[in-house]
Amino acid sequence: MQAVTDGRILLAHDLNDNLAKADKFEADFVKNVDQFIAKNEMDFPEETLPNLRDGYNAEDVGELSLKEANITSVIWATGYGFDFSMVRLSVFDSDGFPIQRRGATVYAGLDFAGLPWLHNAKSGLLLGVGQDAAHISKTIAARWLRSLPTQQLREQRS
Repeated sequence: MQAVTDGRILLAHDLNDNLAKADKFEADFVKNVDQFIAKNEMDFPEETLPNLRDGYNAEDVGELSLKEANITSVIWATGYGFDFSMVRLSVFDSDGFPIQRRGATVYAGLDFAGLPWLHNAKSGLLLGVGQDAAHISKTIAARWLRSLPTQQLREQRS
């Protein structure tokens, strides 16, 4: 969608390109998951991706009348922003992003995951958030173990 003006939605002519990019991303993601499963000798059923063609076969429409299509509302979501308003600690840089190292802040117990470039390029993507979350989980567990009295620590390990 490019614009909404004078009761009409103006559409780009790139549906097939966008569908092809999404299909490739999905196929590459599944391939990476399958490689991980094979490398770690895990037992999971093989997944076969559906070959969905409806979008590719759709008529390439350049504009649409809101009235004729019975559309009464348009929600234009062009992106998402972070909301850190619940964090009331001095952990943000001048751009409003958390100051952290691999997700951990200077405040024990305040950690972040899912942010762009938290650790690497894929940190803010579904594909990479798991690696960061695993690291942060280990950090939290190690911090918790260090906080236990010596006797309690021995009992936890046995």
